[in-house]
Amino acid sequence: MVLMSIWVGYTEPEPDIWLKSIVNELKYLKTQDIKVKNTNYNLKVYGITGDCPALKKILNFIGHGGYDCCWFCYVHGEHKNGKRQYLYQRSIRLRNTQAYLHASNEAHRTQLRVNGHLGKSILQNLLDVQLPDSIVIDYLHVTLLGHVKTIGAAIYHELKPFQRSTFDSQLKRQRFPHFFNRKVRPFTEFSNIKSTELRNLLFYCLLPNLQAILPLEKLAHLALYVCSIRLLHEQVLLGDETGIIADQLFSKFYEDHEQHYNGLQNYVLHLHVHYSKMYKNHGALANIGCFGQEDLIGNVSSNHHGTRYHGELITFTT
Repeated sequence: MVLMSIWVGYTEPEPDIWLKSIVNELKYLKTQDIKVKNTNYNLKVYGITGDCPALKKILNFIGHGGYDCCWFCYVHGEHKNGKRQYLYQRSIRLRNTQAYLHASNEAHRTQLRVNGHLGKSILQNLLDVQLPDSIVIDYLHVTLLGHVKTIGAAIYHELKPFQRSTFDSQLKRQRFPHFFNRKVRPFTEFSNIKSTELRNLLFYCLLPNLQAILPLEKLAHLALYVCSIRLLHEQVLLGDETGIIADQLFSKFYEDHEQHYNGLQNYVLHLHVHYSKMYKNHGALANIGCFGQEDLIGNVSSNHHGTRYHGELITFTT
């Protein structure tokens, strides 16, 4: 991991100011041959990833609680029961590269919001893959820390006290192979749960431990989501049909979502609609995302001395 720049502060940065010199330096490096052991390499900037607030900033886009906030399609959203909801739609109109570029340029020219665009992204002329195709959804934040944590808490809240006790006890006794770094915490410690624990919870714990607790229809609905994410998580399991089948499973989960959960059709749920295309373009979920960056930040946070100069500590560590 090459650390180009870091922002440590109590306010959000302005990317055009903060990253201007870095972007210019990268543009220059792209024009040069990088020679390593008599072999020339060229720098290519493939894509951009991060959580939703970070992508909103770097893409110069409306926030993920607003209307027209999807980077990939023209879903508008609606305000329902005090929340912004993105309800299931059988067909959606996707943004293409030409329309994305035109809207961002128009927003920059008029200084008005255009289909969610607030202006041009500082990365627009740097990326070798055009926006929005170069945007990589971070499944760590969208799926694990996003929708898995949300529906997990919702399911747990609906259980009766003795069912909660049984479920927590089963999670504590759950056995994993020796090469698993983390076990699964009970839901009584859910506020401190880690993304890797949520991944194990989703793939290995929810369905078997809730089988005797949840109504059959709700358990089957949850299984649609688990199987969909599992198919997209690692290597191709069903040939060229893997992404298509995963998308079909998730579409059914999304369509019936409101029957089982109230007010949880938020933006992170909607982003799952675009997973199958991302799987086709960028690969399995396990190979993309922010796990490396999060591990770096977590390592520094747990090993720093004192409460000041975190920026210098992260820089020194890398």
